Amino acid sequence: MSANFSNTDKATISSLSRSDIERTMAGLKPFLKRSMWIGTTNRYVNDVIARLRESEPNSATHKRNLAQYIAASTCLHANDGWSYLGRAFACLIAGDAHRALHLGYYAELRAAMSLLAGNGIGVFNNKHFVVPSPNTTSRLRTGLSTHVVSWLALQHWSELQDSGALFASIVRPFGFALSDWFEPRGGISALAPQAKSWFLQWGMDLQFVTRDRDARNESSYRPDGIPSTWTTPPNDALALMRDIWNLLEPSSASAFEKIDQHMLRLAIEGHFQGITGKPPKPTEPAFVAMVDSLINAINVPPSAAERLREFLLRQEIPEDPLLFNYSATLPGNSYVDAFSVISRAVLLLRMATGAAHDLLLKVGIGSELLEFWWQKVGEARGLWEYGSPPSSLSDLWADIEMSLDDVSAIEETNPELLNSNNQISFGLQGRLNVLSSHERVSLWGLCPA
Repeated sequence: MSANFSNTDKATISSLSRSDIERTMAGLKPFLKRSMWIGTTNRYVNDVIARLRESEPNSATHKRNLAQYIAASTCLHANDGWSYLGRAFACLIAGDAHRALHLGYYAELRAAMSLLAGNGIGVFNNKHFVVPSPNTTSRLRTGLSTHVVSWLALQHWSELQDSGALFASIVRPFGFALSDWFEPRGGISALAPQAKSWFLQWGMDLQFVTRDRDARNESSYRPDGIPSTWTTPPNDALALMRDIWNLLEPSSASAFEKIDQHMLRLAIEGHFQGITGKPPKPTEPAFVAMVDSLINAINVPPSAAERLREFLLRQEIPEDPLLFNYSATLPGNSYVDAFSVISRAVLLLRMATGAAHDLLLKVGIGSELLEFWWQKVGEARGLWEYGSPPSSLSDLWADIEMSLDDVSAIEETNPELLNSNNQISFGLQGRLNVLSSHERVSLWGLCPA
């Protein structure tokens, strides 16, 4: 299937300003103070699709209602995406790659919908709306489906300057925004090509579904077992889970510090190769000189500068994490398809969560205003006992760290317990539930301290 936006819809999306969704989100504060995301009288508080099917927003009040719904969905789509991701991992570790792929795809879709909502694009069934100014909406002309529009909107948005600017501001390795790192090389303009490439790579499964709806139907609706049952090696699944969790450890500087560090290294290498045509190797004097100039410009203490240099020149942690390798693998390889979709979902969710967090910070919505919400999520998902939330949401990492340490100890003392899905299920037991609770990433990533 070939689909595209009209020039009118492209122009509409190009004209959107993130500041308009910021001002709309600021208007949610009165509702948040009453422990709700949007008002009880909001026309779209229940069954938004049915309401839009009945009639489009035709008054200032209804347009404001829908704009507020879109603003709130920025955070809620991201949280739902992490929930889908956790369930995808639970399936993967249980040996059910078929369902893992299905759920991983929906994690990726929700990440895209969150990212789009945060830039004023609301995706709904076959009627889609934008926020062209604060607290109002207008309809896009397209009547294409959710999956198709999510890809087309992500594709077009990624080509805009705003996408590069957002990417450069929310990725903050070593305490500095990417835009600061690349200031000597042209700042945001130097990062824009890679930002576009990464957004499209991390959302590529939406593109393939857009081109071939049967590809999604095969995973979602066709029985597993014809022609053969789809399986994946348990050790590989466990390795990816551990790799991704190690990258998701929050720090005092950032909820996504480790992922951002690797993005910085890849961005520097990609920039060097793009402008010189040479591979970025530590034996290439021009590349070493560029790395040194970027570190010097960022003005960090000498001891930190040396550690940075070792990392950026791959003298420390020389290999890229599995997450980045799988995310670049094209669909069509049943051995790794589930791994790849999950990896792309993680990276797109990192961006969506960071973008939503940025919105909350800018309008002064802190974790105390969102307490009614995150406490319910945490209790419902079993992240803590009823009435006993952590003092800081980043403390939720302790459960993950303990479970990862337990897996490492089992690997050292009883490695045979990790050789099959049955042994993993019984050998790790409750630890697998903890390691499939990715909602905790959403909470510490979304809620400003």
